[in-house]
Amino acid sequence: GNKIGSGKVRILSNVDEMASFQEGEVLVADMTDPDWEPIMKKAGAIVTNRGGRTCHAAIIARELGIPAVVGSADATEKMSDGDEVTVVCSEGDTGVIYKGSLGFERKEEDLSHLPDIPVKLMLNLANPSRAFEYGQLPNAGIGLARLEFVINNVIGIHPRALLGFDKLPAEM
Repeated sequence: GNKIGSGKVRILSNVDEMASFQEGEVLVADMTDPDWEPIMKKAGAIVTNRGGRTCHAAIIARELGIPAVVGSADATEKMSDGDEVTVVCSEGDTGVIYKGSLGFERKEEDLSHLPDIPVKLMLNLANPSRAFEYGQLPNAGIGLARLEFVINNVIGIHPRALLGFDKLPAEM
């Protein structure tokens, strides 16, 4: 990976605790599933006890451009709410979690000198709000768009919440 994020730890044991999660916090959980996506979009980084490169948290984090360490085994036990941490996914194949908010340098690469390639390269778009950013990359269009993210981005609610809207607590 190439992402770095820092923030205060927020440990959630289930998705019902999402109201306590604040924008930019580091989400720490045992694991995630599609119900967690609204929280994940607000996270500065994601850390899970369980999972691997193809687990839900890893895939969604890549799609959203959020650093993630999955399969840590014991993050929910070793970290505490409010701890300041930096999640680094730019130092090789394994992500690292450092105590404290560490400084880092961001480098931007000039892509204008890339050669043409003999294939049409299409992009997967998960987060509609990043479409302009991805549009700056050389590409032949969007090959796959995550519909639940498009709906969530336009309507502001996850499609699953719409299915059970009458069962949601009034405060949501």
